[in-house]
Amino acid sequence: MFSTIFQATGFKRALNLCKQGKHEEAEALMKSLQDEFFAICEENEALKLQISEVADVLDLADRVQFDGQKYWLIDENDKKGPFCQVCYDRDGLLVHLQEHENHWECQSCRGLYMIPRDKKDAQVSLKLPIKTTLKKTIPLFLEREMG
Repeated sequence: MFSTIFQATGFKRALNLCKQGKHEEAEALMKSLQDEFFAICEENEALKLQISEVADVLDLADRVQFDGQKYWLIDENDKKGPFCQVCYDRDGLLVHLQEHENHWECQSCRGLYMIPRDKKDAQVSLKLPIKTTLKKTIPLFLEREMG
C-alpha cells in the first residue's frame, strides 16, 4: 500500500506528467492511485462492519441480565430466556436452556441449572428446624498422656 503522502501528492504529479506530455506515466500513476483508492474503500467497509459488530455486542451486553445462576435477555418489556451462564461467559453465545422437571439443561455445554421452587415452598423449607444427629462432638485429635 502506498503512503498517505503519496496519495496526496500523486494526483499533482499525475497532472504534471500530463502537462509534460508523459501520458503513459501519468496513466500508470493514476492506475496505481485508483488501485489504492479501491483498497482503502474495502478497508473502510471492513472497519465499518467491525464497528457495527462491536456496537451490536455492546447493545446486547446492556440487555443481558444475570440472576446469579443464568442469563435473561431483556427486550423492551419482554424477558427472554433463560440462557446458559457458561456459554455466554466463555463464548459470548446466548444458548437457550431446555426445561426439565426440576432443572434446566444447556444442550451445548451440558450445564445444569436448578429450577427454584416457588416462594411458598422456599419459605416453608426455611422455617423447618435443622436436625442434627450427633449428640456429642467427636474430637479430631486425641491428647496422649506422656508417661
